[in-house]
Amino acid sequence: MIHLRRMLVVVVAVLAVANFTTSLALAQDPANGKVIYEETVWQCSRCHGEQAEGAWSRPLSNSTLTEQEWIDQVRNPRRNMPAFSASQISDEQILDIRAHILTLPAPAADFAPRDPGTSDNPGQNVFWQKRCVACHDPDTGPMNGYVERGEQPTVQGVIAQLRTPKNRMPAYSEAQVSDADATLIANFLVEQFAQHAAPATLPTSGSESAPIWPAWLVFAGGVIAAGGFVLRRFVTRSTAR
Repeated sequence: MIHLRRMLVVVVAVLAVANFTTSLALAQDPANGKVIYEETVWQCSRCHGEQAEGAWSRPLSNSTLTEQEWIDQVRNPRRNMPAFSASQISDEQILDIRAHILTLPAPAADFAPRDPGTSDNPGQNVFWQKRCVACHDPDTGPMNGYVERGEQPTVQGVIAQLRTPKNRMPAYSEAQVSDADATLIANFLVEQFAQHAAPATLPTSGSESAPIWPAWLVFAGGVIAAGGFVLRRFVTRSTAR
């Protein structure tokens, strides 16, 4: 009798797990996955291509990874892919993306990642080679945000943003972007900030260095014009008499 009860418990547990797994599979939404994949806030399509054919990073449309392997790759990625936390994208959203990707055709040709090129500027070169250009402007980097905040880039700030990023940016480990590389990137951003930030002080109207003679000419011209008008009226009236 005891063995029968144990078997019954095991059967119920197995059925519950199977039902839960089936529910998760049925809950996957390819349409939602398409939206998430194409959202610029996550930049999935920027790195992997609009049709998951590969761009800066490898193709996904020919992936044979299981659901759990997809989740593991997003959380603790291999190679150069940065990590996304659960607060940035949920397991369900990852599986929705996978469901969308499985609807896309496999790449038609052998994949070769885009070549970012090289720069004579050491920091910009690292910025390019680490594929930061997939999400940021290759010439100025994330400069607009710094300029808008009036915040000069620092080495400490760049390293902190790479390791524990704010907003939606994924995290890069020391193995992916070293502190030395981050320092070079920070130096590049400091140079760009100096070129793009607004000057600390702007010339004010009426300053001593501004010439005032144009205003006097306008004033004098107005006086002469008014005098000529009055004189003309006077002459006209005198002639009429």
